[in-house]
Amino acid sequence: MVIKGQSDIEIHISDIGYICLKQNDADGEHMITFAPAYAAKVAVAISQLQEFAQRKFEKSELVED
Repeated sequence: MVIKGQSDIEIHISDIGYICLKQNDADGEHMITFAPAYAAKVAVAISQLQEFAQRKFEKSELVED
């Protein structure tokens, strides 16, 4: 499954039933995997951090090499 408007993020279920989030960006591939029992807790944690992360993201500056 790909999130609408975020083609760089893929969500799938592993062969052993874990939920996997994969993102490809300039730094390469990043994978987060967790057991289905923790899905609700992970979703709540992400929701609680979203506003703070957005503010921090908007304040960050692009660092050029």
